[in-house]
Amino acid sequence: MNVAGLIYLLIAHYLTGKGCLRVLKVQLRPVPLFCLSMMVGVPLLSLVPCIIQLMNIPITAVSIYFSIALFTALWSIPLLINFKYPKLHKVRMPELYEWPFLIVCLALILISVWRCFYYPPDARDMLSGPELLAEFAVREKTMISSVFTIELRSTNNYFKSPFITSLQIIYKLLVSPFGQLWLSVLFLSFMAWIYSLLHERVHPALAAFLLMVFFISPDLYAYTYLILYDYSNMVFFFCGTYFLIQYLNSDRRGDLIFSALLFGFATYIRNETLVLAVMMLPVLLYHLYKKNHSFKSTIAEIGIFLGVPIVLYAVCMYVFVRNFVPIPFDVSNEVHFDLGNIGLFFTRLKDMTMILVFSKIGVEIYGYFIFLFCGLVLTDVVVFRKFNREALIMLYAVGVVFIGLALLGYLIPLVDLMNTTKRGLFKVLPLMLLYMANSPTVLRLSEVIKKWEYTELK
Repeated sequence: MNVAGLIYLLIAHYLTGKGCLRVLKVQLRPVPLFCLSMMVGVPLLSLVPCIIQLMNIPITAVSIYFSIALFTALWSIPLLINFKYPKLHKVRMPELYEWPFLIVCLALILISVWRCFYYPPDARDMLSGPELLAEFAVREKTMISSVFTIELRSTNNYFKSPFITSLQIIYKLLVSPFGQLWLSVLFLSFMAWIYSLLHERVHPALAAFLLMVFFISPDLYAYTYLILYDYSNMVFFFCGTYFLIQYLNSDRRGDLIFSALLFGFATYIRNETLVLAVMMLPVLLYHLYKKNHSFKSTIAEIGIFLGVPIVLYAVCMYVFVRNFVPIPFDVSNEVHFDLGNIGLFFTRLKDMTMILVFSKIGVEIYGYFIFLFCGLVLTDVVVFRKFNREALIMLYAVGVVFIGLALLGYLIPLVDLMNTTKRGLFKVLPLMLLYMANSPTVLRLSEVIKKWEYTELK
């Protein structure tokens, strides 16, 4: 492994991501700022090989190296304006009661990162899609390579986002032949950030416990080292939802643009996410109505929220697929021919519930995490009957994912139950996790623990 190349890319991820956050004036504490900078830097750098290809420059280690340097320098300009030396903040060590849960998480992290480093990609969708395209691009120095002479059209993997293909090209050329470590960058940054969110809301022991329960969801954990689109898509859909809530709290347009950008990244990674992003629009509309925004302002906010994901959808479908995939593809040909049969929608919704979630298969896929969520929601409804805004929006987002995936399964036969839909449901898991941190039951338990702890210390 080229350690220097990895360090170079980590710095590039951080600077590009932080430059983006600085442009939008997103205000965060040091740890979340670092984590979000690393996460945002991953999809931004994935654009570099596509730009090189569009400019007809050979894809080599040298061209990638200098292109990333230039790309990072451009995003670093906002950081140099009014530059101030960063303040060193005291690092808080976990409390003793956090360690048992965190040790389990750390052990799983080590296994995940080791598998990303040591083993080659072996997922079927990768070997007939992005990994294959990336390997030939590295060998032939172009993304329009001889791989397209192989008949793999039936897999449909040619026509997916360049997100993974581009990152694999970058990491294969600058880090190791297997690539993949970009997934560990995204995974570790997301876990650290979401733990900080839990820590802000509930007692540290509960935060560590909830993180561990989320961590050990079987299939979700497996996709922290199996490179497919769904884990990355989950991360950015959750981030988009979270910063939409920040906009509702602050009414600051920068937060709305950032939320739209994050939904745009999720759409860029998996194009069908555009449907789910549109289904989140009522949350924004209700806020604009309650705040009595002017008609002009309302149209502008809606335009920002929908416009960014639509632009990134167009970049994927009408720039990448049309220019880099020399095989005809028409999205309209993939739509279900019997749209009048609305029963297919309800059948898919039923199958998602009874086969994928509340079943033995569901436990093997998601563990008992969804059962814990349902138990907490039921307790909150029966006992407390009061929810804060963040909890309500997380519940709405969970509903959007369930109904949206059922709708996609009804519209597009390729969105099958045991592959696309199964992995698509990953998106509900972090939404459920943040709901748990806002659950009246968990918040009451957190208060009891804090009160007992304070009494014992006295």
